[in-house]
Amino acid sequence: MKEHRKALRRAEIEAAAQEVLIEKGYAAASILDVAKRAKASNETLYRWYGDKLGLFAALVARNAAGGMAILTGTIAQDAPLEQRLEAFGRALLKGILSDSAVELNRAAAADATGQLGKSIAENGRDAVMPLLQKLFATSKPNLTFASDMEAAESFIALLVSDMQARRIIGTLPSPDEAFIDARVDQAIAQFKVLGGWDTSA
Repeated sequence: MKEHRKALRRAEIEAAAQEVLIEKGYAAASILDVAKRAKASNETLYRWYGDKLGLFAALVARNAAGGMAILTGTIAQDAPLEQRLEAFGRALLKGILSDSAVELNRAAAADATGQLGKSIAENGRDAVMPLLQKLFATSKPNLTFASDMEAAESFIALLVSDMQARRIIGTLPSPDEAFIDARVDQAIAQFKVLGGWDTSA
């Protein structure tokens, strides 16, 4: 199979895997379910992904790559820091609070090997934090945090709080645009106070 066609086929299979995951959850989802949904053979899925864990780890990586492209784009904008933080915050919350992200985190909790959780961490927080740290380092806002990493961690804590955990345990519904916008505005306002950020200076 040519590489381009193989890449398209993998994308179709991983999209099917995401649908099955959202519908059934990780424990009930199977390679056979995904193969049927994608109109592929079991043999193809096992050959390409190894097993169920490998398939969903690939799904984590694909989702993360799309999310990172969006986050990187928001940071690279030629705009004031506050506007870039707004765009970054919206993109991040839409990603981590989406149905697919919630189900992947639930899947990680159900994976006794810890490998899926490791993949989520490597493709998620471990990749996002350096981006945000670099944003503060290059923008040089007048903040009272001890380091750019402390600024990044403080902003993420204010932005996300316990919302991701509440989505995972089912006590927070999927947020709409208005909810996300309000949350981002609140986080930035709190961040300014916490970091002594005077945007008028």
